[in-house]
Parts: sequence; C-alpha cells; structure tokens
Amino acid sequence: MSANPEDRAGEQPCDYRNVLPRDASDYDRGVVEWGLAAEEQDWLRRQRREWEARCGGGPRSAEELVDRHTIDVVPARWARFGEHLPFETEGQARLSLTRRTVTDVARECRVSGAWLPLLVTSFAWGWGTRGFGPTRLSWILNGRGSFPGLPLTEVGNRLAAAVDALDQQGARASYELLLRVAPVRGFGPAFFTKFLYFASRADNARSGALILDARLAGQMRDCWKRRADQPYAVNGPAARWLWRGPRWSSLRYQIYLAFMCRAAGQLSESGARWTPELVELLLFRGGPGEPPGATVSRN
Repeated sequence: MSANPEDRAGEQPCDYRNVLPRDASDYDRGVVEWGLAAEEQDWLRRQRREWEARCGGGPRSAEELVDRHTIDVVPARWARFGEHLPFETEGQARLSLTRRTVTDVARECRVSGAWLPLLVTSFAWGWGTRGFGPTRLSWILNGRGSFPGLPLTEVGNRLAAAVDALDQQGARASYELLLRVAPVRGFGPAFFTKFLYFASRADNARSGALILDARLAGQMRDCWKRRADQPYAVNGPAARWLWRGPRWSSLRYQIYLAFMCRAAGQLSESGARWTPELVELLLFRGGPGEPPGATVSRN
C-alpha cells in the first residue's frame, strides 16, 4: 500500500524510551522493548486497510482514521445532562458521535476552563447505546443512596486539576490524580481515561493520554502472555495479574502508553505513519490472537 503524503507529515510517533518508566519491571521492559511480533504487525496493517475501506477507501492519515471513528448514542436518554452536551436530546432516535466531535468539545473546554461538558460527552460516547449509562453518570455527579456526590463545582475543580497535571506533568500524573489523589467517586479508569484522552487530543502539545478499559487491558494481557516464555519474563508475575482491573495502577498505565508508542513506531517504519491512538482503536476492535469473526467493535 502506498502511503498518503499527508500521512508522512507532522511529528513522528512518540519514542517509547521517553515514556517507559524507570521503575518498570524486567518483564514489562522486555515486552515493550521487544514490541510487536511480525504477525501482530501484519494483523494491524490488515485492520488499518479494512478501516480505510470503511472510511471510503484509499490510504488515509492516521488522524483522519481516528477522527472518523463513530459511536451511536440515543440522545433522549441523556436529556437530563442536556446543558453539557453538544447535541440536541430530542427529535432523533440515534446520533453518531465521532471522535472529532468529542475533541471539539474538549477544545471548547480548554477555552472556557469548564470541564463538565467533556466529562458528560466523553461518557456518553464511551457508553454508546447501552441504557444504563445515564444512570451511572447520575451516580457520579449526584451520588447514590448513602453516598452523596461531590458538589459539581468540586467535580469541575478536580477535572481541571487533572488536565493541568496532564499538561504540566504528563499522562501518568493526571491518571494518578484521578485514581488516588483527587478521585471522583464512581468515575473509574475506563471512563476517566476517555476524558483525559480527549483533553490531550485538544492540546496542540499532544500530552499523550490514551483510553485504557477492560477490553484494551485484555489485549495487553494476551500480548504479555504470548511473551511469557522469554527470559525477561521468567521471574515476573503472571500476565493475568499484571493487567487485572478495573483500577490499574498509574505505573501500569504508563507501561501501556509506552507499549502503544513502541507499536506505533514499529508500524510507521513500513511507510504510512501510525499514531498510538490509531493502534488503540484497532486493538479495541479485535486482537491478533482472535479467530476470524471474533472482532468486537465500539461501532
């Protein structure tokens, strides 16, 4: 496949050596430095071609392929949060939200300094058409039973602090803040990494947060398992424990970011430019170890 000229433009994928934490174990460091096996690279390149075909065919830039990823939502279900949403909640049965749309919300939040719209929009995007999402978000914002929610001003302050940590210190620091330092009850890593991801997309400095949920952690677990007989893994814990969620440590999150940077760099060596977020998107849709037809998709 010939590369789109635009796909060669812009900054190159991040260098995993600048992301890999110094306190990484031998097992983690070995997997990241090894990177993707040849068959895993081939699988991802096939997935990219298939995704390009779904986006109209022909080589397309990594950014465009990610921008055009859509999730269907049922607008009426989110009516109670309408003031924070970028779409009308009446008059349409379903709506397709693209990553670009959610990123535009993040850009507006960076201008206004108010981050609740991104929390609500990224949550709706992540939940899709499943009916329980609005109830879960209500628990986060308003509390549940004997567990009162934080005042919305405090939720906004904690989100703003996480974005500031993201911009000033990096993704691991912002992750740690929302995980342990200043958490929002019920707002766990699977969804607050979506918030951080879109906040980082809206930053021209590309501060580099990525989504990590159970599906992606499962792909990492399987990848680590495929390397479990390597010398660097001999004394390490089992992969199923390393990637056990749902509250992965900030170290685990940083290891994940390093691996995705390594993967994007390897794949870019063949011509077309890759980004860690494109690797994330394609890995979520299905992993190299899965049989044909087993792909799961956000849409």
